[in-house]
Amino acid sequence: MASNKDRILEAAMDLFHDHGFQGTGLEDILSSSGVCKSNFYYHFKSKEELGLKVIERKIQEMRQAVLEPSLGNADLSPKQRVLGLFERMLSFCEEHACRKGCFFGNLALELSDSSEELRKPLSRFFSEMEAEVESCLQDGRKRGELSLQGLTPVELATPIVSLLQGGMLLTKAHKDSRAMRDSIKVLTICMG
Repeated sequence: MASNKDRILEAAMDLFHDHGFQGTGLEDILSSSGVCKSNFYYHFKSKEELGLKVIERKIQEMRQAVLEPSLGNADLSPKQRVLGLFERMLSFCEEHACRKGCFFGNLALELSDSSEELRKPLSRFFSEMEAEVESCLQDGRKRGELSLQGLTPVELATPIVSLLQGGMLLTKAHKDSRAMRDSIKVLTICMG
């Protein structure tokens, strides 16, 4: 059986993804988790502290479920690793009827100007993803597998993460996975 702290974190994670951080009230979290207010404050000083813990947990889940099996999978070619990232995110979008979008992208859009404390771990996560993409591109270039259309891995890493985030955003906005599918086509061309 999950601890009260875990129940709060799980409920908040789902609610923040579906309704945003600011669109989720403490009462929503308490009702969804089945935990009383005094127990919430036993574990978390504030909703913002909870937000930080949710982001930390979601980053760990993302590393395990998406980044390690794709970008971190040394059994795949560098091109397959980067494509694998996009394909995993496309599968996520389609499994959720193209309605959820990226947890991190959603929060970054919502919170970057209103909470510096919550913006920082989101920024670090995107920087980490960019670094992992860059590492795959460098590996592919060294092996002679990727041309990168004359660009360097560092020049292409951030645009690739931007392409992923933009594809997910448009998939959510249109409720259609075409934007992610088109992003994968563009990615294939960009990597060469």
